[in-house]
Amino acid sequence: MQRIALAALCAAGLGLACDSSTPTTPTPSCTYSLSPSSFSFQASGGSGSVTVTTQSACSWTASSQSSWLSIASGASGTGTGAVTFNAASNAASSGRAGTLTVAGLAVSVNQDAASAPCDYVVSPDRTSFTKDAATGSVTVTAAAPCAWSAMSDVPWVTVTSGAQGTGDGAVLYAVARNTDTSDRRGNLLVAGRTIELTQAGDTGVCQYSVAPIEFNVCMSVPNELATTMTTQPSCPWTASPGAAWLTVTSGTSGSGPGSIRFRVSDNWDPPRDGVVMVRWPTPTAGQNLLVSQAGCFYSVNPAAITIGAAGGPGSFDVIQSAVPNTCGGPTQDACLWTVQVDVPWITLSKTTGRGDDRVPFTVAPNATGAPRTGIIRVRDKTVVISQPG
Repeated sequence: MQRIALAALCAAGLGLACDSSTPTTPTPSCTYSLSPSSFSFQASGGSGSVTVTTQSACSWTASSQSSWLSIASGASGTGTGAVTFNAASNAASSGRAGTLTVAGLAVSVNQDAASAPCDYVVSPDRTSFTKDAATGSVTVTAAAPCAWSAMSDVPWVTVTSGAQGTGDGAVLYAVARNTDTSDRRGNLLVAGRTIELTQAGDTGVCQYSVAPIEFNVCMSVPNELATTMTTQPSCPWTASPGAAWLTVTSGTSGSGPGSIRFRVSDNWDPPRDGVVMVRWPTPTAGQNLLVSQAGCFYSVNPAAITIGAAGGPGSFDVIQSAVPNTCGGPTQDACLWTVQVDVPWITLSKTTGRGDDRVPFTVAPNATGAPRTGIIRVRDKTVVISQPG
């Protein structure tokens, strides 16, 4: 509009100094600076950002000159701005350099080479030992930054030094004595490698020990009795009762350490002794478990009774005692007894008893005309009942 108005005034001859040229707007002078102008990345890659500083009217562009560098944002702009870019991961064994061009200026990008995989060498890869306790070692060869560890997969091998390491190193370990008659195998796991360990068995004669071997019990034993077998893990043994009143409930056979459990039946008769026979295949044959069980003694009074032909009541006393008397209890009445009669013409008022007690009975009339005799039994004792005809 200003140029049109000025031309009109000149054409009107208003005495203005006019020339034939048209004024123009001057082109701005642009300057650019980048920050930062260089980057370094690890092999895994990453992202970066470049700040462009320039006048507000100045435009610019950004581009990559390397295939592994890509512009993420800010491919073009005007005035001060920013360019973000991505660096891809480097799988090569050597580093690389690339370039971004931003506002006509170069941005240099360097990237590290991919780390070489760790390689481990362990030696030796197998070792054999005798039955005796011993120590051993394994040498590890690896690059300085490469870490490793060591462990045992069996309880009889223990890592004593070098459970963890970096680069070259050594693993020390201990082997326990093998008390078994069989050979055994285990492994050390070192730096991802398996080292095989073998140990010979103890070929000597199995050694056995049983405890306890003596049992003193009372007339009634409600619980199981037990003994412990101690021997090498592969050494066999058996257990069996040596009396009908003994029953082996567990541990009739086994190999290595174990337990033997057995029961004792009630005894209301005289004291008795029996054995549980523990046997193993050696010249010594085995060990007997000695079982002594308390018992009871009885007497009757009177031992002979006469009842008239008309019949009638009678009675006798049962006297008992436990041996040893420590099993008789505080009232010394622990012995149980039963009563039996061998003829139908005698009727018992009780058939069982405990401790000292009286046994009443009744004799029927004798209509046979001949004398007769009957027997009443209390455990191992007898009472003779006579009746005339």
